[in-house]
Amino acid sequence: MSDPPNELFDAYSTTRARITLLTESLSPADLTGAVPACPLWTVQDLIAHVVSMPAAIGNGELPPGATGEWLQSLVEARRDQDVGELTEEWLSLDSAIASILNGPGPGELLFVDLAVHEHDLRGAVGAPDHGELEVEVMLPTTLAAFAAPLRNAGLGAIEVRHDGRIWRSHDSESGWTLEVTPWEAVRAVNSRRTPDELRDLPHGGDVEPYLTILDDHLPLPTTSLHEP
Repeated sequence: MSDPPNELFDAYSTTRARITLLTESLSPADLTGAVPACPLWTVQDLIAHVVSMPAAIGNGELPPGATGEWLQSLVEARRDQDVGELTEEWLSLDSAIASILNGPGPGELLFVDLAVHEHDLRGAVGAPDHGELEVEVMLPTTLAAFAAPLRNAGLGAIEVRHDGRIWRSHDSESGWTLEVTPWEAVRAVNSRRTPDELRDLPHGGDVEPYLTILDDHLPLPTTSLHEP
């Protein structure tokens, strides 16, 4: 079994390959279409985002202030680039991406961001596919991002149960157990569901305090994405 950094890079590369293959099939109208999960962005902007973030971090460019403003500035700097040029740049960043994923700090969140945005993109262009997800890397990694906030709030683990398997955010008794597919769990904990949709998911425990944790991580949407 490969070590975790290699698993992360392999999962990132596989996800990137699916995204680049999908973008090759998009028309100019597709590229200017809105992304419901990221309402300030078009499809082109979303592609610019997933390329510009590792490019900037790899060059030592970190947010000087608010992260959201920094990310938006990166998107705007590439807004007029051809998608083919963006893809070519992205494929040239392997060394930087591997360094970020393996480096100090939450480098694995670069992969989480990409994996979540793959399905934002699929939803935007009408190409949903719940099977396209590196579950064995993505689900443990995205749940682990909530370990510290949950501990600090005195809450139990977020647990996902599906088909006889169990994943937990950290080593603790479960406080909120989701009985959903891994794909649905990833969408739920990454703020792609409204508070009411989260309440309606099959679950055990008290969801209410967890809504605050999720909203602090990424603001919960107020309007449903109506994902199939």
